Amino acid sequence: MRAVRARTGPGPEAEGALMARKPRMGPRLVLQPATRRTARRSSTHTLKRFFAIAEAWELSPLQQCRLLKIPSPQVLERYRLGQAPRLSAAQQERAALIANIQYSLTADDEARQERAWAFLHAPRADAPFAGDSPLYYMLEKGLPALREVARLLVRERPAR
Repeated sequence: MRAVRARTGPGPEAEGALMARKPRMGPRLVLQPATRRTARRSSTHTLKRFFAIAEAWELSPLQQCRLLKIPSPQVLERYRLGQAPRLSAAQQERAALIANIQYSLTADDEARQERAWAFLHAPRADAPFAGDSPLYYMLEKGLPALREVARLLVRERPAR
């Protein structure tokens, strides 16, 4: 005969039930998408910043479309006027990377604007450009190239 051992506490089933009923500590975190008003405002700010950078880089409307992955210059003009839908997540990432690249090129120095323009438009032999200008590289290779140029510039940026 086997001896039956008495349990001193609740079994595994009861422990799971107790944990389920345990009161939460602090406020409950609920992730919700941004409201339309908030999303529109942040998208508008992002676009204003992008268009200012595009002007500093002297980009044509077609180049702006290719960098932001906008289907046509007509739609780009609607974005400029605030009449287009909000930017997609990928477009917001592209705009953020472009802003990061601009910041890396011009940080703390207005005189660096011209050097930034020269960096973007001059052909470079080093990797990953292989004789192309950074701007052409970003236009041709898309989002991965934007990420690569942003990483490259962050690595080259002097420590503060």
